[in-house]
Amino acid sequence: MWAQTTSSSPYSTTGIGEEGALPEAQFGGMGNISSISFDSTLINTYNPSSYSLLSYGQPLFSVGIASRFSTYSNSSGSFNGKTTGISNITMAIPIGNRFGIALGLKPFTRKGYNLSQRSYTYDDSTTFNYQGYGSTNLLFVGLAYSIIKTERSYLSVGFNLGYLFGSVTNQRSSVFDANSPAGGVDLTTYRLKSLYYSFGANYQRFLDIDKRKQLFVSAVYTPQISINSYLDYSLFYATDVNNQLSYTDTVSYVDNNKGKIVFPSKQTFGAGYAFTPDTKKTDGMKYQLGIFAEVTLMQWKSYAEQFGAHTSSEFSNTYVSKIGLQYIPSIDVTKKVKGIKYFSKIKYRIGGQYGLLPNSINGRQLKTAVVTAGLGFPFLAQKTNSSLNVSFNYGANSTGNAADLKERFYSINFGIIIAPSSYEKWFKKYKLD
Repeated sequence: MWAQTTSSSPYSTTGIGEEGALPEAQFGGMGNISSISFDSTLINTYNPSSYSLLSYGQPLFSVGIASRFSTYSNSSGSFNGKTTGISNITMAIPIGNRFGIALGLKPFTRKGYNLSQRSYTYDDSTTFNYQGYGSTNLLFVGLAYSIIKTERSYLSVGFNLGYLFGSVTNQRSSVFDANSPAGGVDLTTYRLKSLYYSFGANYQRFLDIDKRKQLFVSAVYTPQISINSYLDYSLFYATDVNNQLSYTDTVSYVDNNKGKIVFPSKQTFGAGYAFTPDTKKTDGMKYQLGIFAEVTLMQWKSYAEQFGAHTSSEFSNTYVSKIGLQYIPSIDVTKKVKGIKYFSKIKYRIGGQYGLLPNSINGRQLKTAVVTAGLGFPFLAQKTNSSLNVSFNYGANSTGNAADLKERFYSINFGIIIAPSSYEKWFKKYKLD
């Protein structure tokens, strides 16, 4: 029998947890596409080349929060899990006409589960409890430069340089029910401290003189890194497995076992197309429709925990394909067109994703399928690039076998982007008359 109180995911039991942050609202509505810089009013920390494409004199500050609610089930039963956390805290600043910088903080991996299993032996039974908690985070700074910046073409490159830190812990306890709450407890903690880096490129081109048709191409590469790590392991006999103060009889203890965690490389490729109608001969609204696609590859088979005789977690290589659409009824934000209401300024987003996850159950690799929807609400009162973004994700992770653990989940994501109003000339040079 399995039971769970709170969790991020039982799939985070292996390794250093689930990779990546919870969805960011501005991208979560479009299948979680993250490499393409399709909007200069958004901060895209996944592709560092985007920082130089922000509007001149318009720094952006972004903060996001997400909640995920899951139901896990297999042939033995079902249980629920939930998690809420900050998805990002970021600030990006355009410098001159070709440079841009950003700095921020976001989750790198996360671990959270609380599981129990009961085993019956003759006239007694044993209860095993498995808990995981903690996270690792990425504090980073990024720089971007526009190699080409003409009326019709943009080519930008950039990089993120960051510092990984944090710890995650797996805790296991076993109790003979006749002796409860006394039993054995072991703790395994990974502590990470290391540099991190990634590289990105972004190309945009208007395909016509009127700038009604626009092509987007992007790529992001994160090299394989060896993370400086420490492994702490302890095994106790406790009079109460639920009270750490009772962990007095130490059976085994290893502290500061220095080693490496080899984290896999990641490659992301994206492309998109945006279209705006010809409104020269009409006073109608000038809408924009964009369609975007992306694929992400990760070489998870190279993952390794190098701590002497320690047994490393094993994963499978992954890919995730994504597609998204964004529709803006009117892109003339400041133009006074008769009949245009606020709802015509909202950005409407839908999308989906499908792929393979690194985890396997009974030799069968997990598959993921997600549908998404989202809205971007601009702040128009003071002619600013500020906005509120909301997105919704609904999906499932499973092997396709009814006996294996399956997850159905939905997430609600909020993000706010703050920018100065048009009359606030931030980071601009003043001239004396």
